[in-house]
Amino acid sequence: MSVLALAGCPERRASEPAVAEASSVTAEVAAPVVKARPDAEDARASRGEVGPCDEVWRAARVEVAFKEEPDVASRERTGPRLERRFTVTRQLRGAYRYQDQWASVLEFSSTGTRGGVSYGLTVPDVLVDLTGREVSWVSQREPSACISGEGEHPELLAADTLRDARGRLLVLTVLSAPTLPEGEVLLPAGLVPGLRVRWEDAGCQAAPGERTRGVRVRFEDARAPGAPVVSVPVGRTGHFTFEGARYEVRVVRARADIADRCGQAVFNLFREGVRAQQ
Repeated sequence: MSVLALAGCPERRASEPAVAEASSVTAEVAAPVVKARPDAEDARASRGEVGPCDEVWRAARVEVAFKEEPDVASRERTGPRLERRFTVTRQLRGAYRYQDQWASVLEFSSTGTRGGVSYGLTVPDVLVDLTGREVSWVSQREPSACISGEGEHPELLAADTLRDARGRLLVLTVLSAPTLPEGEVLLPAGLVPGLRVRWEDAGCQAAPGERTRGVRVRFEDARAPGAPVVSVPVGRTGHFTFEGARYEVRVVRARADIADRCGQAVFNLFREGVRAQQ
């Protein structure tokens, strides 16, 4: 079964003149901060191949795609959000390999309809087998209200969630989240209630001729006051407790504008045990 890619976020570089750098932003939380610790899969980063100021941690990328026959989604989708609840009838793991990525495809079938949601992960990562389990998938794609620091266009707001039958978060893939000058990282309204995300200074400077610089991304469970928050740079895996469950946090990209525009953060949350290797 083929899959059609949804809107994602290209790896872009700025071409506009640099301006004076904005002051650092401190997250407005009183909880202790847990710095991301190296894991086995962070070997590239520990060897110095990926650093906190780098543009992209390629090994952490996740691409999400959706296909349905007949194409009901294009008729139903009148706004930025698309939702599907289904039982996984078959799961392909390590399918449709292209270069360093391959797909974990969750297939479903109901009366007169067949489809699937594909998660493109970097080899050897796959999703744990979810065959026979009921899941819900939500996708949201929309332009934000702020102009990108890397072009004269709105920064994209794009994210997906995968939840189990009880509504517990399994995977959050944020393909593009605007980073506001005052420190907030925007997520689609209502997509992950209680998750608060901000950016903070990572000691990075904007390259000559660019408007954005590398930053860290900071995660907090806003419904658990006083709980530790985790601050994660590009190239490291963080471990974060959200709604009582443990998650892996991987930051693919994290840039903030040096003046008054929006940068971009790209990151993923996997409930521990959902991301496996094959």
